[in-house]
Amino acid sequence: MLTYKRISADVLFTVQIALALISGGSEFLRLLTTSQGVSLTWLASWLIFLLINLALTLRAHRLGPSRVTSQTVLTYGAWTTVIAACLGALLWHGTELWDGKDTLTVILVALGLTLTGFIAYRLGLGLADPLVHAGVAACFIGLPQLILASKIFTVGGEGMAGLMLLAGHIGICTRLGQLWFAIREAGWDRNRLGAALGESANEVTWLLVTLAWLVR
Repeated sequence: MLTYKRISADVLFTVQIALALISGGSEFLRLLTTSQGVSLTWLASWLIFLLINLALTLRAHRLGPSRVTSQTVLTYGAWTTVIAACLGALLWHGTELWDGKDTLTVILVALGLTLTGFIAYRLGLGLADPLVHAGVAACFIGLPQLILASKIFTVGGEGMAGLMLLAGHIGICTRLGQLWFAIREAGWDRNRLGAALGESANEVTWLLVTLAWLVR
C-alpha cells in the first residue's frame, strides 16, 4: 500500500478505537444512571451484528492477511467489547428490561431471519455464504434500530448518550472507510461485500434513531 494510503488507513483505525472507547464509555456511564429509551433487545442484537461482522472480517483476513485487514478485525473486536459492556450495565442496573417493543423486536427479527433463509434457499446460497451473513446482520441491526427509534420517540431517550449517537455515525462511516481501503488493497470478495452491506443498513437505521432522539 502506498504511504499516503497506509497513513489514511492508520488514521481510520485510530479514530475507530477512540470512538469505541468514547461511545461505549459514555453509554456505559449513562446506563448506570438511567436506561430510559434503551432497549435490551437492541443492545443484544447490536452485539450479535458485531459478532457476525467480526467473523466476516476474520475470514477475509485469513484469506488475504494484511495490515488493513488486521486493523478491521481489531476494530470490530473493540466495538464488540464495549457493546458487551453496555449490555452488562443494562442487565445489572436497568429497571425495565423488557416491554412490548422488545417482544415486537424479537418477532420482527425472527420474520426477517425467516425471509433471509427463504431467499437464500431460493438462490441456492448456503447459510455460510457471506451475503447470507449480511442479510442476517441487517436483520439484527436494522430492525431493532427501527423499533428503538419508535421507542425513543414514544417514551424519550434519556438513556441514550448524545456522544453515543454522534460516535455511532462517525464509527459506521469510518468502518465503511476501512472496508473500502481493504477492498482497494485486496479487491472485492463476498466477505467484505457482506460486511459493507451490513454497515450500510446500520447507518440508514441509525439516522432514524438520531432523528427520533433529536425530535423527542
